[in-house]
Amino acid sequence: MATAVRGGSDVEVGFAKLQGEDFEYYMQSYSIMLGRNSKKSTVDVDLSSLGGGMNISRNHARIFYDFTRRRFSLEVLGKNGCFVEGVLHLPGNPNVKLDSQDLLQIGDKEFYFLLPVRSILGGPLGARHGGGVVPYQNYHSGSGSGKKSGRSREFYEEDDEEEEEDEDEEVVRGSGKKIRRDGHDEYGSSEKKREGRVKIDREADDQQVLLLEEKDVVSSVATVLSDLCGPGDWMPMEKLHSVILKKYGNIWHHSRVRRYLAQEDWAIPEAIGKPWYGLLMLLRKYPEHFVINTRTKGRVTLEFVSLVSLIS
Repeated sequence: MATAVRGGSDVEVGFAKLQGEDFEYYMQSYSIMLGRNSKKSTVDVDLSSLGGGMNISRNHARIFYDFTRRRFSLEVLGKNGCFVEGVLHLPGNPNVKLDSQDLLQIGDKEFYFLLPVRSILGGPLGARHGGGVVPYQNYHSGSGSGKKSGRSREFYEEDDEEEEEDEDEEVVRGSGKKIRRDGHDEYGSSEKKREGRVKIDREADDQQVLLLEEKDVVSSVATVLSDLCGPGDWMPMEKLHSVILKKYGNIWHHSRVRRYLAQEDWAIPEAIGKPWYGLLMLLRKYPEHFVINTRTKGRVTLEFVSLVSLIS
């Protein structure tokens, strides 16, 4: 675990960075505790030793990555609260979303929360604020916003269908009935179209459910790796499988367990003796999250996994 140091550090690896006027701290796990050290316990960032004053609690605040919402957040624990961008947040309040270059104040200590230019979970990150402390060059600096605004699109399928009907149908005056110009009933054709749309929608729903399941598994794996090892540390896939199976084997749906934690669905030579093969294939789909390394001993191939680390 990296420590907060004055005047810079030789350790420049981290998922995020805290930057004060006289100290910097690189986060090497997805969750850190800020506060003050005591004889019974220590914290990741001892703000009292950095000039934070007497209003620092032992466990004052926690900064962590919220995998569900895919963002960093601040949990306030100390009774005197924390300021984020000038707004006071107290214990019991909802967790505070942290954006790059947010200014935090705990006790008398001010510092910036900085994210790398490249997100740990993929994609560029926009800068928010300027001024104050000059952050490290590979972390956000300057002013302006790099956030993208999404634009929703709407499809009016029913209107299109009505237009098609107008082209192919005539209304028999006085009867209120619609007939095709060629004299044939169109209902059989419409039913086939409707069944086709239902099938397409069902397949799209299945793909969406599978994608959401993949993201949930990826988040679970990232959380486990973050808890057990830092960036640059490797974990054998066999051990990762054992930890995931113990933690989620009785929680996940049996189909998910079979897909990622069992060998049943993988009737190929490469998967023999590797109940984690499905999980390995999933992690390889997300190179922005995980790095896979293999080692061969004779005829045995061993796989190791690590979280993506950002080396400045």
